[in-house]
Amino acid sequence: MKKYNGKFLSILLIILFLLACEDETENCDLYTGRGNLVSSELITEYNEEIFEILIRDIYGFDPEEFNIENDVKIYRVVYESLGANGEPTQLSGAIYVPQVKKQKSLPTLKISHYTITQRSAVASVSPNVSPQSLLGSMQGYFAIYSDGIGYGISLEQASYVNKMASAISGIDLLRASKEFACEKNIELNDQLFTTGYSAGGYGTMAFHQIIEQEYSDEFTITANSPGAGPYSLYEMGKRIFSDNVYNTPYYLGFALWGYMLATGDKDALNRWVKPKYRDAILKMYDGNYSGTQIDNALNNNMSVLLEPKFLSDFLGDGETEFKHYLKENSFIYDGWKPNAPIHFMHGEKDNTVFYFLMKLAADQLIANGAKDIKMTSYPGDHGGAAADCMINSIKWFNTMKQ
Repeated sequence: MKKYNGKFLSILLIILFLLACEDETENCDLYTGRGNLVSSELITEYNEEIFEILIRDIYGFDPEEFNIENDVKIYRVVYESLGANGEPTQLSGAIYVPQVKKQKSLPTLKISHYTITQRSAVASVSPNVSPQSLLGSMQGYFAIYSDGIGYGISLEQASYVNKMASAISGIDLLRASKEFACEKNIELNDQLFTTGYSAGGYGTMAFHQIIEQEYSDEFTITANSPGAGPYSLYEMGKRIFSDNVYNTPYYLGFALWGYMLATGDKDALNRWVKPKYRDAILKMYDGNYSGTQIDNALNNNMSVLLEPKFLSDFLGDGETEFKHYLKENSFIYDGWKPNAPIHFMHGEKDNTVFYFLMKLAADQLIANGAKDIKMTSYPGDHGGAAADCMINSIKWFNTMKQ
């Protein structure tokens, strides 16, 4: 009888151990629906030698600007989120995990991507498309990058510079990254930094605003550093149409097309764009064409590209619905007072995403009551100032990193 009890006790202990392990695994299932982690896959690992090549030869940055503190493993992740019309869908992204030499809790760095038109031009496919993810992770940040709606594994077309769509894909990746960290036994602290350049500057502002207004019980942003973003879509449009020449027309076409997609106003294309260019806007934002290809199919002269009535209506008292949409998807018209500090950075000769938009945004947020708003200008145009903005955003975060 004693022998039987001993065997029974051993079996019972094994069962209890297995149940404990099962419970531990289940504890990592932090979300159901939005934010649920579907899968993760290691895609590459960068060491110091590779980082130096990337920084110097690919990005054109000065390797001396940074201490390369950690190797980094990069994972492709798939997670549950919402599509363009609010329907449940799966999105992809990348998580950059620093291989710290001494175990410690890591701050999270969320990066919003710049303007892309090709579905595969994302970090889950090519991790080096996100310099800030790599620069941050090699210095000890747990960096996350959402491909977004319409990119990576998402086949539906995305609505460009749409506040809610930009925010939700990042918020749900932030949730999924918590589950990923739990599964990989990565300890995260409560710090959350967010940044992005160009359309990423827009995306990081959308992420910041929606987090503070709708998810403050779940997340708290530590600091935000947007670079060269279109913070007022209305003022940017007014400047483009007033100047009459805009040398990156695929940005404009993307914004017009995104409005039609978001609102269902399919007649807008006929009202706005001359017949010769309508097909390019209607068909070339499907994830298969580069910005250069779309530029070549459009025209940088607004009087050639657009219908004269649209231009006169927009610069006058007309196109009120379109103007309302642009303002609704900007950050300076609804009285938002951000709680987390914001450090805007911009190239002073930027005529792609105009330099004046930085001061316009900062001044209005301060007028709304924001207490910690900074601005820094760098020499160069939109491309020329990118390195300074990306490097110095991480350096600013480093002054607060725990």
